[in-house]
Amino acid sequence: MIIPEKPEIPYENLQMIIESAFNGLKIFNILKISLEMKIFDTLSHEHTLTELSSKLGMDNLLCFYILEALLKIGLVDKTGDFYQNSKLAEIYLKSDSEYNRTNCILSLEENAGLWNSLDQTLQGNLERKEEAFFPNIIQVMAEDCIAGELQETVNLVEKYTEFHDSKSLLDLAGGHGMYSIAFSKINPDIECYVFDLPEVLVETRKYIKKYESNVKTVPGNFYKDDFAGTYDMIFSSYNPGGKNPDIAKKAYESLNLNGLFVNKQYFPENENKTLEEVLDNLEWNFTNFEKSLKGETRYSFKGDLSFQEYLDYLKELGFEVIDVHHIDHLNPSFGTVSRNKMIIAKKVR
Repeated sequence: MIIPEKPEIPYENLQMIIESAFNGLKIFNILKISLEMKIFDTLSHEHTLTELSSKLGMDNLLCFYILEALLKIGLVDKTGDFYQNSKLAEIYLKSDSEYNRTNCILSLEENAGLWNSLDQTLQGNLERKEEAFFPNIIQVMAEDCIAGELQETVNLVEKYTEFHDSKSLLDLAGGHGMYSIAFSKINPDIECYVFDLPEVLVETRKYIKKYESNVKTVPGNFYKDDFAGTYDMIFSSYNPGGKNPDIAKKAYESLNLNGLFVNKQYFPENENKTLEEVLDNLEWNFTNFEKSLKGETRYSFKGDLSFQEYLDYLKELGFEVIDVHHIDHLNPSFGTVSRNKMIIAKKVR
C-alpha cells in the first residue's frame, strides 16, 4: 500500500474545534459537581487542599486538579497553600447569596442530556412535559433577572410619571413575580397582580412570601381568558404572548385611558448569522409545548409579529409608542444571548 500524501489542510484545524468543544464539556461538569458538592459554600473561608479534600471526602489528587481548574477559570483564588472563592464565585455561586445562580447552571444538565442523546432527540423521543418544565424554568428566570436585568428594567420604568400615578398594575404572565414585587416596593401606592397559569402561580407565591410582598395573584390562561379587570398599567416580560396581536388587543382592552403598556420581549433579528444562534435555534426545537405554541426559531411563538409589525399594530389599536429601550442581556433561560426591546406604549384613545 502506498502511503498517501500529506493532507492539504493540517489536522490541527479540526482538532482545535474538537478540543474547544470537549474542554467546554469538561468545565461544565467541573462546575456542576462543584455546586453539587457545595465547594463554593465551603470555600467562602480559606481551606488548604488537605482540609477541603478531607471535608468533602474527595481523593486528594483529584481535588487538587479540580481546584486548579477552578483557579484557572477565575472562580477560586489561591494564597500560598490556601484556596478561597473569587469575588465572582462569592457573589453568584454561594447557595445563600441573593444572586445565586445554581438553578441557572444546573438546569443546563437537562439540555445537555438532550444533546448527548441527539439521535433520540431528533426523532422527538425526549420531549419534556410542560407541567414538569414550568417550576424549574420559573426558578431559573428568577435567578437570571435578579442578577441585573430586573434592576435595569425597574430603573427605566420608574422614570415615567405614569408609573408613579398608577394605582393598579397587571404583570402579564408574570411567572416568578419578581418585577411586580420590585414595582410595589418602589411605588407602595400601586396594587400589583401577577396573572399566570395556576401551576406557575404556585412558584410565584413562594417569591411573594420570600420578599414579604403584598402582590396578589390571578390564575388564568391569557390565550383563553380575559385579564380579570382593568388596570392603570400592564407589564409584560418574556412570555409566549408578548408579540401576539390577540394578546396586545386584550392588554389594550384591559388598560385604563392614559395607562402604560410596558412590554419587554426578544424580537429576532438576522437569525442564524452565528454558530451560537444556529445551536440555540436547534435546541429550541428539541421540545414542542402545546400550551405555549412554540415557533420555529428561538423565543418565537405562533402568531408572533415582527418588531415593526408589532409597533404598527399598537398604534392601530390606540397606543402611542413613547419609547423603545434596547436591552442586550445574557438570558440562559432561553439561550445564550438575547437582543431585547422594551416598548413603552400609552393608551391615548
